[in-house]
Amino acid sequence: MAEMSKEMKIVLLVNAVVAFIYAFLELIIPEIYYQLIDAPAFDIHFWRNVGGTLLVLGIFAIIAIIRADWEKVKIAFEIAIVFLIMLFILDIVAFITITGSATWIISQVIATIITAILLVLDIYFYFREQKRT
Repeated sequence: MAEMSKEMKIVLLVNAVVAFIYAFLELIIPEIYYQLIDAPAFDIHFWRNVGGTLLVLGIFAIIAIIRADWEKVKIAFEIAIVFLIMLFILDIVAFITITGSATWIISQVIATIITAILLVLDIYFYFREQKRT
């Protein structure tokens, strides 16, 4: 049993908080969030699917913090990294293919920056934790 480092737990907590914030926006109040960011399209089912996925990833991050055993939570962390890579690619594709308002573009830039930061942190601490165990 390999105990996770304190830094890894903090990274997981940051991931969970961000996931819960966006899950709330896209799962609980998608209509309000859509209007706030002036998104170019609205499909309630799509928005709630994304919000539900983020909620599940946030819950997995909390479970990983509680379990604190790197070998048991490694696969969930790998899934989160792959999800962030997919989100980052989709954000870049959205910039290229979708025309939106200035408000939407700014919200996408912020979301892309947050995704990139989380992705870099997650990959760095993933490899660091792998070396440690």
